[in-house]
Amino acid sequence: MRTKLAKGTYGYLYRNKIQAWKRAALMLSVSAVIFLAAWILHGTRENVMTVVAIVGCLPGCNQVVRAILASRYHSMESVLWEQVEAERGSLPVLYENVFTSYETNYYVDCIVVAGREIIGYSSDPGLDPAKAAEHIRSMLKNSSYKQNVNILKDQKKYLERIHALSKAETERVPFKEDDRYPGFTRDEIILHLLMAISL
Repeated sequence: MRTKLAKGTYGYLYRNKIQAWKRAALMLSVSAVIFLAAWILHGTRENVMTVVAIVGCLPGCNQVVRAILASRYHSMESVLWEQVEAERGSLPVLYENVFTSYETNYYVDCIVVAGREIIGYSSDPGLDPAKAAEHIRSMLKNSSYKQNVNILKDQKKYLERIHALSKAETERVPFKEDDRYPGFTRDEIILHLLMAISL
């Protein structure tokens, strides 16, 4: 039996897409079975079960929309994942992030947190790195966490930056336990907030 992949892990987007389509098919097939069974039993489509089947399609249609949205994004390349894993050391990391905003969505393959630094890489050719970084920065600032956010488009520079951060001593950021997140470290809170604004 396959285990559910958590958000922020490698392969999450692919598994999420497959699961979304399976749920959509299941929900719509239940309505179809109800409709066909009632039609066969009553010999006509004009019965109360037709209404039940139609209303039952609404959650399935909602799930189809979610599946279509999930299908827009792909999992990152396994080679990049292996390279990041080799370079990051003990630095916390989130993979396959789709940060949502009112204007657009920002696909960021990988984000590494090191003290006040957040370094991300995006393979999306249409992504504006400055706007993506500003969106992430402002969302964290709204939760009272000030971070330096940098999104890179050059994979080689990104890996070099992760390597440098993993070898350097991480800046000790003054931190008082947050009542909203009891027992969490500062890095864990940052990761939690990033996952909260990601699909």
